Amino acid sequence: MKKLQCAIALMFVALTPSLSQAAAKHLDHNALMSLQPSPNVKDTDHGGVGIYVYNNMNALDALGPMQVFSSAGLKPFLIAKTAGTITASSGLKMNVAKGIADVTKLGILVIPGGATGTAAQANDTELLSWIKAIDQTTVYTTSVCTGSWILGSAGLLTGKKATSNWYRASEILTKFGAIPKPNARYVFDGKLVTSAGVTAGIDMSLALIQKLYANDLNNGKDFTQAVMLDLQYDPKPPISGGVPTKTVKPVFEGMQAMYDMYLYGASPYDAVKTLQLHDVTANIPSSTTTPPASSTTTCTAPQVWNAAMQMCM
Repeated sequence: MKKLQCAIALMFVALTPSLSQAAAKHLDHNALMSLQPSPNVKDTDHGGVGIYVYNNMNALDALGPMQVFSSAGLKPFLIAKTAGTITASSGLKMNVAKGIADVTKLGILVIPGGATGTAAQANDTELLSWIKAIDQTTVYTTSVCTGSWILGSAGLLTGKKATSNWYRASEILTKFGAIPKPNARYVFDGKLVTSAGVTAGIDMSLALIQKLYANDLNNGKDFTQAVMLDLQYDPKPPISGGVPTKTVKPVFEGMQAMYDMYLYGASPYDAVKTLQLHDVTANIPSSTTTPPASSTTTCTAPQVWNAAMQMCM
């Protein structure tokens, strides 16, 4: 019995340094909360974390990353073409203090997506020139959802692996010269980071946090978990879905046809093939337009993006 007790005691002594080392791999709470990102994208040398916003964008494309970055202490701010009020596709209004003329450098640039509003931004030469200039010194240049259309129009996707909103992602990304990764939730290719649609911007932002706070002694996992806990981020949707591979065929085909009609009108596939994004706004009726009674389509073009689901399902 004494020999067994001695053996257990010796084993415990031998393991004690290992246990101490394991505990030492995690910063204490005060040290973790005072940690600074590396590189410090929020300092004046880098210019901070800027999220470009515009009329008719998807609000969550911008606000998801903004909340993640805010929880991480990165102090993100909004940028519009010109300072003032912008209205998202949901009707949410945002008062934006900075215009692109006020911002000459950023540590992180985030470009959210949408539908017709995004297509209009993708053809704004002044905006595209600003994005290309900002990209010269960013630590990360990023897009959420169809925000990739804007980066692609700026020439930043050429030869890069990228993802986007599920809608005809491979076709559209290929037209921008990208290497499509349509099934990826988010994709890093150097400093270019793209995410899939809407909610994927939250995951992309968390991935950026993990990289920026890899100095937490645990490859960024501790700090990222702190942010996730702050947000109580543990999504569990009531049913499977959200991506084409998890969506039943009738629903997927109906949604794609709805997007085709909304974005491209009568000749959706030809328009996608030639990437005629500059034509999409011509296909959208005004909010007061009533579809003609003689229309033979089973799903008329929605009056506003928010009504699309109700009109086409």
